[in-house]
Amino acid sequence: MDTFMLCPLQEGYGFTPGNNLREQANEGGMPRQVPFFVGAVHQSTVSVALKDERERQYFWAFWRIKQRKPENWLWELSLDNGVKEACECRFTSNSLPSESMRDGRVIKISFQVYVKPVQRDPDLDQAIVEIWQSGVAENPIEPIPNEWMPDALGVD
Repeated sequence: MDTFMLCPLQEGYGFTPGNNLREQANEGGMPRQVPFFVGAVHQSTVSVALKDERERQYFWAFWRIKQRKPENWLWELSLDNGVKEACECRFTSNSLPSESMRDGRVIKISFQVYVKPVQRDPDLDQAIVEIWQSGVAENPIEPIPNEWMPDALGVD
């Protein structure tokens, strides 16, 4: 699997998670929802900065190769975990790359990619939700000096 070497810019970066639910509207009340597919593909809007004409040539050559033979490549992106991680990506066919120019020189290319979701541990997800719902996550440091220290020092 190829690695895409141009770093994505933080400016203009967007991430939309895949939807794993099938939904049916009801005439009244909440819609009926059922898990439909686990691992629905995410979409990400990305821009890359171009330092020079060589990087521009590289991008367009890479894109043309992926047009002739659509396949995934690895790219460091920030998804639902909030940190950069290796992701399998593929160009979308409905959002073609567009160039931005300054002083007659291409400086940025923006496009969308499909991103294969990184599998997350459901037990960890449950633990995160329980910690937040217990209130500990709102201010985990506060109990240390205010509640635990007096007990530790034997002070009433």
